[in-house]
Amino acid sequence: MWETVESKLLTLYSDVTAMPVNWLWQPYIAIGKITLLQGDPGCGKSSMMMNLIAELSKGGSSPDGRAFGIPQRVIYQCSEDGAKDTIKPRLLAAGADCSNIAFIDEEIYSGLTLDDERIREAITEWRPRLLVIDPIQSYIGNDSDLQIAGKARKLMRRIGMWASTYNCAVVLIGHFSKKEGAKDLYRGLGSIDVVAAARSVIQVEKSPEDEDVRIVKQVKNSLDSKGADLSFEIRPSTGFRWLGVASERSSASSIGVEPVYEAFPKNKHELAAILIKKALEKGAVESMEIRRIMAEHRIGDKTMNEVKTELGIKPYKKMRTWYWVLPGAER
Repeated sequence: MWETVESKLLTLYSDVTAMPVNWLWQPYIAIGKITLLQGDPGCGKSSMMMNLIAELSKGGSSPDGRAFGIPQRVIYQCSEDGAKDTIKPRLLAAGADCSNIAFIDEEIYSGLTLDDERIREAITEWRPRLLVIDPIQSYIGNDSDLQIAGKARKLMRRIGMWASTYNCAVVLIGHFSKKEGAKDLYRGLGSIDVVAAARSVIQVEKSPEDEDVRIVKQVKNSLDSKGADLSFEIRPSTGFRWLGVASERSSASSIGVEPVYEAFPKNKHELAAILIKKALEKGAVESMEIRRIMAEHRIGDKTMNEVKTELGIKPYKKMRTWYWVLPGAER
């Protein structure tokens, strides 16, 4: 037997309470962690993020239909676009509740950097669920700081500590470097320590088949399995619109066939049908679990029961517990 050693320096893992990861948008953006969103300039990274911010600010839903819940506060710090003539019009067009979105006015508070104490003060004062820095390169005191491993680690450690302490998701938007032949994960600017500190790395690229379509790929996920490739379009006539989950495109591209997208559900009925079929694909499930899933996506009993009827589901009772099962499946 080992002797018990009293130490003020060490903490036993037996004294640590295990906690699940808290997600803003699973598996892409985690609360209390850093996410890196990167791509070429003009590829739509900011447009994509402003769409997510708008949905979060009004308590809407993620691109794949998962409800965000109650409206949440956001800090969107952007140096490349004007607040009056670009950012606010885009947010309004996306249906945002701008009373839940704030920023530090750099015309008043100049010289803002990524690890600036004023950013920490803004987080503690506003208590946002999401902080977005766009782009990260504009908030580094010296361009070389991202290239130097020690300085990059210090910067990322500080912002990561704020994310964890104040229970806030942090998304850092960055431009691709000009590293020819580099792997997806290492195409961002700066030291590998920037990528190492991020728990999730998401890339936005133009579709080779359609210049108005963007493909969103998660190239790193340290907290969960990588998410599916997503797609959105930005067209002059219709603006921003999510298209859905991008299908396998390599074979279609090779023979000149238009790419196919698995569309996101258009309404609550479609979403309920998808969720119920997925829950029951391996057999019977307790009706209370189905209700829990519906509640998580803010789907009411009326919609749930209508979909149940449409799918031909007839609940049955066993040992005082009600179960749902798809027609023809074993009970």
